[in-house]
Amino acid sequence: MKVKRAERILLHIKQVSAILLCMLFMMAFFSLSVSAQTDDQNKIVRVGWFDSAYNRKDAMGRRSGYSYEYQRKIAAYTGWSYEYVEGSWIELMDMLQNGEIDMLGGVSYTEERTEKMLFPSYVMGTEAYYVYITEKQVVDFNEDFSYFNGKKIGVNKGSIQAELFQEWAEQRGINAKLIELSSSESDSVDMLAHGELDAYITLDNYLSMETLIPVVKIGSSDIYFAVNKSRPDLVTSSPA
Repeated sequence: MKVKRAERILLHIKQVSAILLCMLFMMAFFSLSVSAQTDDQNKIVRVGWFDSAYNRKDAMGRRSGYSYEYQRKIAAYTGWSYEYVEGSWIELMDMLQNGEIDMLGGVSYTEERTEKMLFPSYVMGTEAYYVYITEKQVVDFNEDFSYFNGKKIGVNKGSIQAELFQEWAEQRGINAKLIELSSSESDSVDMLAHGELDAYITLDNYLSMETLIPVVKIGSSDIYFAVNKSRPDLVTSSPA
C-alpha cells in the first residue's frame, strides 16, 4: 500500500511538473511574441520617394499614390513608421544599395540586382514601358519603326527599360542612340520637349497624354519593394 501511495505521489509530482514546464514555455513564447511586436512597432523604415504615378504630393505636401497607399497597408500589419527620402529614381537606387535608405518601390527583379538588394515574395504590381514622342513628331513617325534609326532615345540609367528597348530594336533592325539618363523624370521630359532627345522611354501611366504620345510598347515587368541587404528583417517581419 505504501508503495502504491508513493507511486501516486510521484505521478502527481510529474504531472504538476509537466504543467509548470508547459506554462513556462507558454510564458516564454508570449514574452518573445510581445517583444517582437514591440520591436516592429518601433521600427523606422527609410523609404525612397521619387516623383511618379506611384508617389505624388499635392500643393499642401500631402502624399498619395499607389506605392504610398500600399506602404500604409503594410504599416497597418507591421506597425512600422516611415521616413521618406526624396530624390530621382537613379539617385535612390544608389542610396538603396549604399544603405542610405531601407526600401524603394517600383524596382524590377533581375538576377543581377539580387546580388545588391533583397526582394520580397510578393510583387508590388506590374508596369508596362513605352517609347514616347511629342505631338509634333507623330506625323513624321507615321507608325514606321524605322523612324527611330539614328534617333536619340532617352532612358533611365540602369533601368530594365534600357535592356528591353535594346532587345526590341535588335529584333526590328533598328539602330538608335540609347542615352542613359541620371536626371529626374520631369527633367528628362523637358529634354524631349526641347529637342535634346528624339524620344523617351518610361512607364505607361506617368506622363501627360496631352503633351507626349506613347507610340511603341517595348515590354513590361513585375515590380517590387526592393530592400537593402542589411535589412532582411523588413522581408521576414511578421504582422504585429
